[in-house]
Amino acid sequence: MSKAQYYQQLSSAIDNALLHLYCQIAITERFVPIAQRNTILSQFLKPKIKNTHYKIIKGDIKRMVLIGQRPGGNIEAKLNELRNMTMEYKDKMNGAQHLFDLLNHLFDDHGFDSRLFDNDEITEKEVIYIIKEHLEHCFEPDGQQIAPISLCIQFEKNTPEMLLTLINQTSLFIAELKEYNALNQQAHILLHPINKITH
Repeated sequence: MSKAQYYQQLSSAIDNALLHLYCQIAITERFVPIAQRNTILSQFLKPKIKNTHYKIIKGDIKRMVLIGQRPGGNIEAKLNELRNMTMEYKDKMNGAQHLFDLLNHLFDDHGFDSRLFDNDEITEKEVIYIIKEHLEHCFEPDGQQIAPISLCIQFEKNTPEMLLTLINQTSLFIAELKEYNALNQQAHILLHPINKITH
């Protein structure tokens, strides 16, 4: 599990919890004190502790619920503090780290191996190949992505749409199918930085 995935899931859970709280507050005409806000947030967060989708942030969710049970505890304030921390992390992450995290995620969670392309080696199906020379021109010395990253893959059991969906769901890059040879099931995919698409 990469740091990027951890922060992404934590950020999503925090945003959903705060949205739930503010929707509950919006439908009442009266002021909602901290104790009542803690109850609303605890009831929203508790079921997520046993939900396997949230297993990597299970400990964080438990701590949130415990904060609400302490005298003077304020889950909302802690969620806002954590939200600021996750936003700072996202700002510091660079393109090279994103690529590393993406390739780890695709391998660990979906079985897609990745390698640098070598003219002397026979390519394998269902393996993502990256052309080293292209990679060297995609990043600034500080790791910021300045050009799309090219991925090449020959499918056997999966499809380009499936891989594009998996990549886009990570919110690390915007994946674009540049070329597809249906006869050979070969795809050329471009990874654009999430903040801008360059053509």
